[in-house]
Amino acid sequence: MIGRKKEIELLNSLCEEKKSKLVVVHGRRRIGKTYLIDYMFQTHRTDCLFFKFTGSADQDSNVQLDYFLEAIYDWFKIEPTKTINKWHEAFIFLKRVIEQTVQQNLHKEKVILFIDEVAWIDRHNKAGFLSAFGHFYNTYIEKNNNLIVILCGSNASWIKNKILKDTSGPLYHRVDIEIPLFSFDLKETKEFLLKEKKFDIDDKSIADIYMVLGGVAKYLELLDNKLSIAQNINKLFFSLHSPLYGEFDALFKSLFYDKASIHKKIIDILLSKRGGFTMLELESLIDEVKLFTLRNHIDELIDTGFIKPIGRYNHASKNTKFIVIDSFCLFFQKWVHSLSKNDIANLIDYFETKSTSHDYIIWQGYAFEILCMANIQLYLKARGLSAGVKSIGYWDYVSNDASQKGAQIDILIEYIGNTYDIVECKYYNDEFVIDKDYASNLQNKKEKFITNAIKNKKYDLKIIMLTTYGTKINQYYNQIPIAKDIKLEDLMG
Repeated sequence: MIGRKKEIELLNSLCEEKKSKLVVVHGRRRIGKTYLIDYMFQTHRTDCLFFKFTGSADQDSNVQLDYFLEAIYDWFKIEPTKTINKWHEAFIFLKRVIEQTVQQNLHKEKVILFIDEVAWIDRHNKAGFLSAFGHFYNTYIEKNNNLIVILCGSNASWIKNKILKDTSGPLYHRVDIEIPLFSFDLKETKEFLLKEKKFDIDDKSIADIYMVLGGVAKYLELLDNKLSIAQNINKLFFSLHSPLYGEFDALFKSLFYDKASIHKKIIDILLSKRGGFTMLELESLIDEVKLFTLRNHIDELIDTGFIKPIGRYNHASKNTKFIVIDSFCLFFQKWVHSLSKNDIANLIDYFETKSTSHDYIIWQGYAFEILCMANIQLYLKARGLSAGVKSIGYWDYVSNDASQKGAQIDILIEYIGNTYDIVECKYYNDEFVIDKDYASNLQNKKEKFITNAIKNKKYDLKIIMLTTYGTKINQYYNQIPIAKDIKLEDLMG
């Protein structure tokens, strides 16, 4: 299995404990939540008794209940002896089925109860699913030592508000383990494309894919190794019945349901300006929600991996900016969002042409910076300085004197001991060449940062080049000097 090593180790350790556990797994749709649990308990830990029920979108409570009873029969081949019309009756029945199965010595190890897309079951809370489950957990599960209950879902808002933070809810402080699942990083994406999808492509091509699809497992699974990258992207987004044309709206609806429009608006605003916005700037642009509510929305977008807070070096939190670091959102809003279905129907080889345009190449430069920020842990590993990081942020300088140049550092890493990395991200089809003007710009960044930020105190300041194929060594390379040259292959391993 690609990635998910820590998650598998954690779930495996729970199977060895002599105590029941309540686990919550959450993450965006198509990220691989169900695949992880299915793999864990239907392939890896087959010694466990496994029961799985998946809620159905937009089905009423009676249908959900019928499906639940059907799932019990499918897994245990046991039918209720009387009519069941309520959720608390269904959980009483499930309890008896589990006890009967264990007592018959059909199974002696852990019992796994996996309830997938739990928010769909209790979306309107009219049928009492959550209260019935809470009673089932508190009176039965918690008093046994051989059960693991896994609640899983895509709706981040519901899981946060109904399970994790609802002080009056039946499951408050009951969750033992929370497992958030995120996209593959760049290295895992490479492994998936080469090993699982059997692509024969170089690291830059993998980065090209990542800047469109991110590391979302299901999106990557849709790729066809018989087609070129451009042909694949064209098929996924820019042709009739494209599987990902409507994905952006479906994604946000699944995660945030009735609040999806606000979350999408935040994403739209953040993408409207390179470098992002502060909380106060966002508040001034989104007048339909109060600041407290806006902060909750921002937290949810951070928790689900769409945006990232970037603090300004040595300044108060009010200077923190929020940027979109999800590559799929970045690509979709720039290149797909404005196209209607009628536009799509009339496009021919659209992306094959667009991907070689000047506009797209310019956009890739920014998308690469976002890729680097999203994969900053891979950078630190390649840098050999994973430990000792104090902060990862930005710094800028605007002079009051019009005759003086300003300075902008998009990625600034501070380590323990007054050590700093100024990270320069450059996406090119060949080695990047530092010319006279670029060298002058880098020198200005260094001087302004030393004078106005660290104020000439003892320091160790490094210029790091993070590029596609490396940086060509010339007189300017040595003049600056460049402390380390990190290439895509260094990030991907």
